[in-house]
Amino acid sequence: MSELNSDMGRWYKHGRALLDEIKGSQPQNGEAYVWYMGQHGFIVNLGGKVCYFDVILNDFLDKNGSSRRVYPHPFNPEEPQRVDFVFCTHNHGDHLNLNTLLPLAKNNPEASFILPAPHRGILTEAGIEENRVLAARGGEGISLSPALSLLPLPAIHTRFIQNDGDKDEKGDYLALGFILKGEGLSIYHSGDTWAAPSLISALKDNSPDLAMLPINGTDWERTAANYVGNMSALDAAKLARDIPIDLVIPSHYDMMAFNSENPARFADYMYTLCPQRRFHISALGERFIYKKG
Repeated sequence: MSELNSDMGRWYKHGRALLDEIKGSQPQNGEAYVWYMGQHGFIVNLGGKVCYFDVILNDFLDKNGSSRRVYPHPFNPEEPQRVDFVFCTHNHGDHLNLNTLLPLAKNNPEASFILPAPHRGILTEAGIEENRVLAARGGEGISLSPALSLLPLPAIHTRFIQNDGDKDEKGDYLALGFILKGEGLSIYHSGDTWAAPSLISALKDNSPDLAMLPINGTDWERTAANYVGNMSALDAAKLARDIPIDLVIPSHYDMMAFNSENPARFADYMYTLCPQRRFHISALGERFIYKKG
């Protein structure tokens, strides 16, 4: 492990112990295993396939050479690991980062990479084989395996108070969320997004069982520092209240200094607004076994 990883006190499980747990995971029918990897990163085993969502395994340095991470990454991307699909929701460094993706691709030659169509060239031009990189488009389903399928949904990330996501000149969305379907379950990783009527409508139509939602929000100070925000803890709780969801896991609140939130606020809003909804606040590297309620 690198020097960065010498202090792992924030992680419930990390390093070889975490990698071995992921490698040996065998969820039963009707189950999904979910590991929280910090920021908006999750590892999911559904239908026997291990999926990385926005997992970042590299450091971020400021102009003075100091780490911007509040805690280190749990293992290095060069280490042997089990991964079938790697999802990147949009082209920001804490969601799509070649310092993580290139070592993962080199050391996991069977893994496929899925990201919004406008950003496919970032990976192929960096050397990942074209047949391993899938372009995702909002509303167009993708078959990943006989037991697993994917539905990308537009995410609304870069501007607040709008009802559609930003697109490139070809009309393809620059940021996406993903609904992973298999084994009688569906899991929604929202990517970075605001809550909006169009998103709520799409989620009502598709009724995911479990959702990972950002809660870091934004404010004038972070906006002035050019941080792009997301839905807040209150927004996420209201979204959970208004869609037919079984369980919500809050995220995107803990990895970067100056862009954090206290997940206890999300818990308070959930108890106040929709106490009938389940939620789970994950420890870093904790395996959460989800069963449909």
